[in-house]
Amino acid sequence: MIDVIIPVYNTPINDLKRCFDSVLKQTYKDYKVYIIDDGSNEETKKFIDIYTKDKKNFFVKHIVNGGASAARNIGLNLSKSKYVTFVDSDDTIYRGFLNQSIKYIEKYDLDVIIGGYNEIVNNKIVRIRKCMPGLHIYQDERLVLFFKKLLTSKTTKSNIEIGDCPTGRIYTRLFRRKSIDDLRFNENIRISEDTLFMIDYMYKVKKIGIVDKVWYNYYKNSYSITNNTNNKILISNVKSFIKQINDNLFNEQNKIIKDAYKGRIKKAKKYIEELKKH
Repeated sequence: MIDVIIPVYNTPINDLKRCFDSVLKQTYKDYKVYIIDDGSNEETKKFIDIYTKDKKNFFVKHIVNGGASAARNIGLNLSKSKYVTFVDSDDTIYRGFLNQSIKYIEKYDLDVIIGGYNEIVNNKIVRIRKCMPGLHIYQDERLVLFFKKLLTSKTTKSNIEIGDCPTGRIYTRLFRRKSIDDLRFNENIRISEDTLFMIDYMYKVKKIGIVDKVWYNYYKNSYSITNNTNNKILISNVKSFIKQINDNLFNEQNKIIKDAYKGRIKKAKKYIEELKKH
């Protein structure tokens, strides 16, 4: 069985329905959906309760607003299945996502399988992010190549096949639940929390697969947390991000990864300077 974790916070009803419908249309049916309502308004709460009323594999938990990380953590704590995936409440997944991803993860004994996604603006695909054709597996010493791409966002000759695969996201992928173990999202950070999660996950994972399948639709919208958060709060969040990266850097022994961490910190500091200008 697969657990699908969906945090919700005041998502427009049409977008929310589009998301839930995409899960219902999955060709793989042995799944359970954990909808964690993160203190939404009454209209959103009512819609969720009505939509899920007759759906036995949809579980809803209404909580006091604590952010997406807190909501995802609650979902992880509730999750009991062998596999787990995350979906944002304004996005959609392809019909074959669960069916195809579980086949990859079981056939190749992976901890996580990662696919690509469409970036959509005004209902038009403006970018497709995926790896080079085929299935590419990272384990043992090759895990460093994936980790470096995650930290730097750049490919080299040694990991060119990663291409534009979304390494730092948490959607577009299916996790083996035991590979996550007790890892949780940092609830003190409201941006880049998925990247931090994936960075910490790299210290637990043993075998990663990436495939050139596009499994996810990511809708860029005007009501995202980044677009609706003032610069002072954003700067504070980025500083918290840098602090955790610094802590990781201090404990890291691999020179390649240490250098990649330094590059990530430099990039984050540059972002802070840009925010201060506005």
